[in-house]
Amino acid sequence: MSAGKRGGNRLLLLAASVAATFAVNAAGLFAGITIVLPHLFYLPIVLAAYWFPRRGIVASLAIAVGYLAMTLPVAGGDIGLIVSALSRAAVFIAIGAAISFLSLRLGEQEERYRGIFGNSEAGMFIVALAETVPRIEEANYVGATLLGATAGALIGEPMSRFFADPGTWDEIRSGNAVYGYETALRRIDGTAVRALLSAGRLPGERVVLTLIDITARKNAENALREANAKLNMMGRLTRNDLMAAVSTLLSRIAGGIREFDDPAFLRYLDGLDEDARFVQRRAEITRDYQDLGLRPPGWQPLQKTIREVRSCLLLPGVSVRPWVERLEVYADPMLDRVFSNLIENAARHGKSVSQVVITYQIRDDGLLIYVEDDGVGIPDPEKERIFEYSADGGGGLGLFFVREILSITGMTIAETGTPGEGARFEIHIPPGGYRIV
Repeated sequence: MSAGKRGGNRLLLLAASVAATFAVNAAGLFAGITIVLPHLFYLPIVLAAYWFPRRGIVASLAIAVGYLAMTLPVAGGDIGLIVSALSRAAVFIAIGAAISFLSLRLGEQEERYRGIFGNSEAGMFIVALAETVPRIEEANYVGATLLGATAGALIGEPMSRFFADPGTWDEIRSGNAVYGYETALRRIDGTAVRALLSAGRLPGERVVLTLIDITARKNAENALREANAKLNMMGRLTRNDLMAAVSTLLSRIAGGIREFDDPAFLRYLDGLDEDARFVQRRAEITRDYQDLGLRPPGWQPLQKTIREVRSCLLLPGVSVRPWVERLEVYADPMLDRVFSNLIENAARHGKSVSQVVITYQIRDDGLLIYVEDDGVGIPDPEKERIFEYSADGGGGLGLFFVREILSITGMTIAETGTPGEGARFEIHIPPGGYRIV
């Protein structure tokens, strides 16, 4: 119920109580009842002073004057009745003033509480424990956002439905204070959130919960651990590649020594050059890969990232058009290498490519980033192979590298273009991994 509607209902109820009280007392005066019925005036006085504290004294004064205006003419010359009426009117005013003062103090305390509760940087909830199923009575904006809902929509919801671990809620219900307890939550849409939980008991079988979202921190920690594992894996792969390349070079050199024909020797030199270039390419990629995971993931502005990549690439005759303004993604700082690789591959292998367009689409399961060109496209049998690591040097390592960078923060990539019409790479970002700023 809105504040305006609630205030209107209170005014109607107050007016009705005042009218009823005056009517009853008027009837009592005509019946000669002057002692008991005036006590009924306490009800509208208390209501007026409590609901409208800044006008409570005025309301009680008006009721007191109205009471005297109704009583004194009936009293005649009865001094006892006059004194009694005047005393009672003074009591009316005093009660109205006292309750108005207390109500104002209570209102100030409530405003202070609302300010702390509503403006807290942590999610806060008031939960009633008296019911069989503890339910949310109040939630601030941060808490509602943490659970993927509005504060109003959470009122009356069972708090336990949002805890992935039932044991957490059992600990809270036991009455034990909880401080800085790491727990898993389920949002309204079912997605998982990690949070630090604190809980304390309140009067009236209630508990206040404080939840701090640590999902980004945990994702960063997990991403760093995964990146370290990937670095170790890449180190092994690279060592194997180097060993194979060196072995090949030695064999070719030995063969060249055995040959005395100059044309054959040149052929072997060509082979040596090819192998050396292969080793060089592998070493360069390995060097880049060693930087992966050394810095924690963060929010990357996509439009700025792509523009910086474009400015560093030599792509004559190829235009790069990013349409991703205000979009940020939670990714490894090496996200620029992803788009650098995709754009370079389009220009190098697309043959007739004249433009690369980058757009995005928000869906129920997250967000899709499209990197499309107007080249010859990629044959269907090669769509998955291009992302696989090839130990024989047959290409694909660049896109393998792209997929590994994206996977650190839960992103995936696939090629969905139509052969003959251009390549189309789709990067899927899960919910919570993107934002529009």
